[in-house]
Amino acid sequence: MLKSGIYGKYRGTEYEITVDMDNNVRVKTEEKGKIDHTFEDLYNNGVYSKKVNPGELMDCVNIDIYGIIQREKVQILQEKENEFQVATGSLLVGSNLNLPRVDRDTWLGWVPKSKVKLIEEKSAINPEDL
Repeated sequence: MLKSGIYGKYRGTEYEITVDMDNNVRVKTEEKGKIDHTFEDLYNNGVYSKKVNPGELMDCVNIDIYGIIQREKVQILQEKENEFQVATGSLLVGSNLNLPRVDRDTWLGWVPKSKVKLIEEKSAINPEDL
Protein backbone atom coordinates (compact mmCIF):
# COMPACT_ATOMS: atom_id res chain seq x y z
CA MET A 1 0.00 0.00 0.00
CA LEU A 2 1.23 3.47 -0.84
CA LYS A 3 2.12 5.79 2.02
CA SER A 4 0.77 9.29 1.71
CA GLY A 5 0.39 11.84 4.47
CA ILE A 6 2.43 12.73 7.54
CA TYR A 7 4.64 10.07 9.13
CA GLY A 8 7.14 10.10 11.95
CA LYS A 9 8.74 8.01 14.65
CA TYR A 10 7.35 7.74 18.15
CA ARG A 11 9.62 5.85 20.54
CA GLY A 12 11.56 4.41 17.60
CA THR A 13 8.52 3.09 15.69
CA GLU A 14 7.09 4.75 12.59
CA TYR A 15 3.43 5.81 12.66
CA GLU A 16 1.11 7.94 10.62
CA ILE A 17 0.55 11.28 12.36
CA THR A 18 -2.72 13.17 12.51
CA VAL A 19 -4.15 16.15 14.33
CA ASP A 20 -7.64 15.70 15.78
CA MET A 21 -10.45 18.25 16.01
CA ASP A 22 -9.16 19.41 19.40
CA ASN A 23 -5.68 20.05 17.91
CA ASN A 24 -4.21 17.03 19.69
CA VAL A 25 -1.37 15.35 17.83
CA ARG A 26 -2.02 11.61 17.49
CA VAL A 27 -0.05 8.67 16.13
CA LYS A 28 -2.10 5.97 14.45
CA THR A 29 -1.74 2.51 12.95
CA GLU A 30 -3.73 -0.54 11.93
CA GLU A 31 -0.89 -2.87 12.93
CA LYS A 32 -1.57 -4.50 16.30
CA GLY A 33 2.13 -5.33 16.65
CA LYS A 34 2.89 -1.61 16.98
CA ILE A 35 0.51 -0.87 19.84
CA ASP A 36 0.31 -1.35 23.59
CA HIS A 37 -2.45 -0.79 26.14
CA THR A 38 -2.14 3.01 25.81
CA PHE A 39 -3.53 2.99 22.25
CA GLU A 40 -7.27 3.08 21.65
CA ASP A 41 -9.58 2.19 18.80
CA LEU A 42 -11.80 5.26 19.06
CA TYR A 43 -14.27 4.28 16.35
CA ASN A 44 -14.07 0.47 16.60
CA ASN A 45 -12.71 0.30 13.04
CA GLY A 46 -9.32 -1.32 13.60
CA VAL A 47 -7.36 1.95 13.58
CA TYR A 48 -5.49 2.43 16.84
CA SER A 49 -4.34 5.86 17.94
CA LYS A 50 -2.71 7.60 20.84
CA LYS A 51 -2.42 11.26 21.79
CA VAL A 52 1.26 12.27 21.97
CA ASN A 53 3.33 15.33 22.70
CA PRO A 54 4.88 16.68 19.47
CA GLY A 55 8.25 16.79 21.24
CA GLU A 56 8.17 12.98 21.42
CA LEU A 57 8.14 12.66 17.61
CA MET A 58 11.24 12.25 15.47
CA ASP A 59 12.00 12.18 11.72
CA CYS A 60 8.64 13.62 10.66
CA VAL A 61 7.95 13.86 6.93
CA ASN A 62 5.05 14.74 4.69
CA ILE A 63 4.74 12.26 1.81
CA ASP A 64 2.88 13.27 -1.33
CA ILE A 65 2.29 10.68 -4.05
CA TYR A 66 1.21 11.44 -7.58
CA GLY A 67 1.44 9.73 -10.92
CA ILE A 68 2.57 10.58 -14.42
CA ILE A 69 0.64 9.01 -17.30
CA GLN A 70 1.55 10.03 -20.87
CA ARG A 71 3.38 13.08 -19.46
CA GLU A 72 0.24 14.14 -17.53
CA LYS A 73 0.21 14.57 -13.74
CA VAL A 74 -2.64 12.84 -11.88
CA GLN A 75 -3.63 12.20 -8.29
CA ILE A 76 -3.29 8.64 -7.01
CA LEU A 77 -6.30 7.87 -4.81
CA GLN A 78 -6.28 4.10 -4.27
CA GLU A 79 -4.56 0.97 -5.44
CA LYS A 80 -5.68 -2.53 -6.26
CA GLU A 81 -3.47 -5.47 -7.09
CA ASN A 82 -2.66 -4.30 -10.64
CA GLU A 83 -4.31 -0.88 -10.90
CA PHE A 84 -4.29 2.63 -9.48
CA GLN A 85 -7.36 4.79 -9.17
CA VAL A 86 -6.37 8.17 -10.59
CA ALA A 87 -8.11 11.53 -10.70
CA THR A 88 -7.67 14.96 -12.21
CA GLY A 89 -9.51 18.25 -12.19
CA SER A 90 -8.28 19.14 -15.66
CA LEU A 91 -10.56 18.72 -18.68
CA LEU A 92 -7.53 18.40 -20.97
CA VAL A 93 -5.81 15.74 -18.84
CA GLY A 94 -9.04 13.81 -18.26
CA SER A 95 -9.82 13.84 -21.97
CA ASN A 96 -6.27 12.93 -23.02
CA LEU A 97 -6.29 9.92 -20.67
CA ASN A 98 -9.89 8.89 -21.52
CA LEU A 99 -10.92 9.08 -17.87
CA PRO A 100 -14.64 9.07 -17.11
CA ARG A 101 -16.02 12.42 -15.97
CA VAL A 102 -17.71 11.88 -12.60
CA ASP A 103 -18.81 15.46 -11.92
CA ARG A 104 -18.29 18.98 -13.24
CA ASP A 105 -14.59 19.21 -12.35
CA THR A 106 -13.45 15.63 -11.75
CA TRP A 107 -12.26 12.86 -14.04
CA LEU A 108 -11.69 9.54 -12.28
CA GLY A 109 -10.74 6.06 -13.38
CA TRP A 110 -8.69 2.90 -12.84
CA VAL A 111 -5.44 2.59 -14.79
CA PRO A 112 -3.02 -0.36 -15.00
CA LYS A 113 -0.02 0.18 -12.73
CA SER A 114 2.28 -0.48 -15.67
CA LYS A 115 1.10 2.77 -17.30
CA VAL A 116 1.77 4.96 -14.26
CA LYS A 117 5.10 6.38 -13.17
CA LEU A 118 4.84 7.02 -9.43
CA ILE A 119 6.44 10.13 -8.00
CA GLU A 120 6.96 10.40 -4.26
CA GLU A 121 7.79 13.77 -2.76
CA LYS A 122 8.99 13.90 0.84
CA SER A 123 9.45 17.05 2.86
CA ALA A 124 10.67 17.28 6.45
CA ILE A 125 8.23 18.61 9.00
CA ASN A 126 8.86 20.09 12.43
CA PRO A 127 6.43 18.21 14.73
CA GLU A 128 6.03 21.36 16.84
CA ASP A 129 4.38 23.00 13.79
CA LEU A 130 1.60 20.39 13.47
